[in-house]
Amino acid sequence: MTTIGQPRLTHLEHADRYGYYVQRGLISAEHLARIREAFARLQRDVKPEWDKPFQTYYPNVIEFDDAFADLIDHPGILEGVFQVVGQEAQIYSNEILVSKPNQGTMAWHRDKMSIGRHCPNQFLKLAIFLDHVAVDGGPTGVIPESHLDIYKGEEFYHHKIDFTAGPGDVLAFGAATLHRAGFHSPNRPNRPVIFLTYVPWWMKQPDYYTGRTCEKLLKSASPLRRQLLGVQLRPGVSLDLHTA
Repeated sequence: MTTIGQPRLTHLEHADRYGYYVQRGLISAEHLARIREAFARLQRDVKPEWDKPFQTYYPNVIEFDDAFADLIDHPGILEGVFQVVGQEAQIYSNEILVSKPNQGTMAWHRDKMSIGRHCPNQFLKLAIFLDHVAVDGGPTGVIPESHLDIYKGEEFYHHKIDFTAGPGDVLAFGAATLHRAGFHSPNRPNRPVIFLTYVPWWMKQPDYYTGRTCEKLLKSASPLRRQLLGVQLRPGVSLDLHTA
């Protein structure tokens, strides 16, 4: 069959060219239902790390419920992660951020520039949306191509995107990509987003990440999940060999 037009970019090609990629409807309705139920219990039973007027933060959520943990080795998520970070990827952090109605937008910023200035896409952050997010519902914004020059601020880029998400959508972006939380109208509900960040095996995990020592997670973890948690590379993956 003849293909008309340009071939679709891979996740890696899109990340290299624009600094982000999108996976629409990736998380199934059944899994989203499990996540929403677990999130309701998390809010009821766990005190957040911090709770500010505009945002609430829960770290290390994969330790709380399998509904969250099952995201880290979701085949669709790993398809993009392995393309961009590599087969030796591991989790750097995992959390839920709850955006609340605010009077404006958050500031444009880049994450972990100690990493981003050297390897822009090797710190890959995935935003996983549980529900529809309207343009005035606290959408996550990204600036395409802002990863190409870390010394340029948002004023150098005329094209900015506020990501209007649907349930189960995933937005992935690198450390050097400018991003922000957008305007959250008082008429819109709170907006929870799960963030998973992946890095290569050779990169040090932060002290605040505790998944690699969590007995609940390790007890039944597969070789793949043990690698993602930061315990041990799975068979067939080596830093001494190229594993595409």
